[in-house]
Amino acid sequence: MLILQRYFLSHWSIDPLFLVLTGIPVYLYVAGYRRLERAIARGSRRPPKARRLRATLFAGGIFVLVIAVMSPIDYWSDKYLWIHMLQHVLLMAYAPPLLVLSAPWLVIYRGLPVGWRRKLGRTFLVSDSTSWLRKVGNFFMKPLVGFILFNLAMWGWHFPALLDLSITNQWVHNFAHFTFVATGMLLWIHLVDSPPIKPRVFPEIKRVVPIFFTTISSWILAMIMGFATTPFYTVYLHVPGKTMSGMADQELASAVLWVLCMEPFTYAAISNIKHFMDREDDFDYHLTLLTEQAKGIRRRKRVPGLY
Repeated sequence: MLILQRYFLSHWSIDPLFLVLTGIPVYLYVAGYRRLERAIARGSRRPPKARRLRATLFAGGIFVLVIAVMSPIDYWSDKYLWIHMLQHVLLMAYAPPLLVLSAPWLVIYRGLPVGWRRKLGRTFLVSDSTSWLRKVGNFFMKPLVGFILFNLAMWGWHFPALLDLSITNQWVHNFAHFTFVATGMLLWIHLVDSPPIKPRVFPEIKRVVPIFFTTISSWILAMIMGFATTPFYTVYLHVPGKTMSGMADQELASAVLWVLCMEPFTYAAISNIKHFMDREDDFDYHLTLLTEQAKGIRRRKRVPGLY
């Protein structure tokens, strides 16, 4: 009971900034979902099972964020590097795919008042004065940009000087968490389907490429940390009351990154391969197309049957 009290029941915290950044989308999602339910009750024939599954995925993503930021994980992350790495993995590899898979975009948009929805639609989708915003959005929605930003965030925030700074400066710590979630969503939006956003990496078999290289990137970072002969992160070497050595802490952190970060990407790869092979009508066509592209043979593309 003492262990349960010390490590799991105590040291929960409240982060006002986190509550604002997550509370607003959660409120809008709940409001939009309720409006959607009322519209469905008036005669829509959309299947409720998929809708409820996505709502569950959205709740799961928010739950992972709460566990990572306000649970004892956040407190003990200042004492142990391996717990800090667990926090980072939750923020960049578990919460983003759950949120993207839930496809919350239209539900959150529906949660806004009708007048606001019309004004935002005219301002950001039609108005010439905001064309630069659409260009910026299109740039960040490019698959290569999401891949590069995610890996830059993963490597950059585990650079010793930056990670040590994030431990001693709460604002830097919060910004690191934000970049993990934001770049994670920019990457995962191209690895899984999230309607109504059209996938820019298609067919699904092509998504295995960024999944593979992102996984390899995390493995290389984990190996550098795990096979080092001296600990990199000096801020963890002089923590009062800490019984684990700095090198053992770093080796355990590398194992957390190696194993836990790989799991979501592995499931995503398997799922995309399965979806690709399930489309029997398109499978042979895309397999031939990919083979011809590898040989430099050009063929006029057709619209895939699913879209």
